[in-house]
Amino acid sequence: MTTPAQHDRDLAEGRVARLKQDLRDGLAPPPEDVEAMDELVAAAHRLLDAERAFDEAEHRLANAELESRHAATQRAVVWFAAAPVLVPLVAGALVLFEVLSPLWLLLLVPLFGAGWWIGFAPVRRSGPVIRERTRAAWTGSVTAVLLVGALPPWSGTVVCTILTALGVAGTLALLWRESRIP
Repeated sequence: MTTPAQHDRDLAEGRVARLKQDLRDGLAPPPEDVEAMDELVAAAHRLLDAERAFDEAEHRLANAELESRHAATQRAVVWFAAAPVLVPLVAGALVLFEVLSPLWLLLLVPLFGAGWWIGFAPVRRSGPVIRERTRAAWTGSVTAVLLVGALPPWSGTVVCTILTALGVAGTLALLWRESRIP
């Protein structure tokens, strides 16, 4: 099913193709009189207007697609932000009750802040911003899962802790890159 913007673009594209063909047909035998030449000039003006309308329709379609991606990203990042917010919050409570070392706060606080930024900061309507926010959301969620693996004592704790630190740095780097996009 096509959207109204796609329908408008398809109509404009058909009109441009039809006018180009009419112009080619009019030029196949060279015009011999002034009236035929005037008709060709008028057809050329109609073609320019139709091409301008086609460009505007393509622009509206691109804006509609970007708006659709923007809305979907804004809905998705709220769900993706749950893990980077809740896991550091629970781990922070474990630090408060002296179950975990206070050194964990070096990872928990930035991940918690990144989770809030991912979930609740406005997403600008720009393709690169939407891509960076989506990447940051995925990275933050994976980092939260790694943090869960790093907290209990088991043989993979050191590996999960290192990967968590890298994930926090990666999430913050992606959010910084997003903020630098004009």
